[in-house]
Amino acid sequence: MKKLTNQQIEQVNQRLITYGFGFIDIRIEVLDHLLCLLEEKESNDFEANLNAVFTEQNDYLKTIKKSTLSKILNKKTLLSDFIINPIFWIIWVSSFLFLFFINSYITAFPISNLTVVPLQLVSIPITFYLIYFIISKRKSTDSFSNFFTVSYLLYGYLLLVSYFKESSGLTLIGFISFGIATSLMLYYLPVYFKIKNDKKYQNLFQ
Repeated sequence: MKKLTNQQIEQVNQRLITYGFGFIDIRIEVLDHLLCLLEEKESNDFEANLNAVFTEQNDYLKTIKKSTLSKILNKKTLLSDFIINPIFWIIWVSSFLFLFFINSYITAFPISNLTVVPLQLVSIPITFYLIYFIISKRKSTDSFSNFFTVSYLLYGYLLLVSYFKESSGLTLIGFISFGIATSLMLYYLPVYFKIKNDKKYQNLFQ
């Protein structure tokens, strides 16, 4: 089995980008598969081997590429990245305590005025995601799955605002702090997934 050079690995990566694999997590999965096949080739002509592997794996590449959207929509991010994610709970509890402090010590400021904060917080990430989706070659399906999850949660938040706005202090604080925590996850998760996928990509060179 031949060990590929870093330059050759990057060449395969760039070819996958040209082929249309814009999401890095899917590209890493495919790249790892293709590198194994290349290392098994007996010929020392890398370019010939590369062309041969892409020809042999053409159906596989098309199938993986077509499944990208379904992978984004079918990822179960609500459970893994929100319900059982300690960062989400830390942000939620911190937001709750902060709002509780405001509600207790700044009585002249109605806490119900803050129901719009979660919706205001997502304006920057939404713009970022649109630009990121168009130009980035390192975007991940995880990030976009979470974008849709946050969108659904905030849509539910928006529908319930009028109901909770009339609620008592702690209930309203819990509701608003949940919306804030959900919105702030759009800032945290892209960074987390970028670090995670960068490590996976670097491992291919080792």
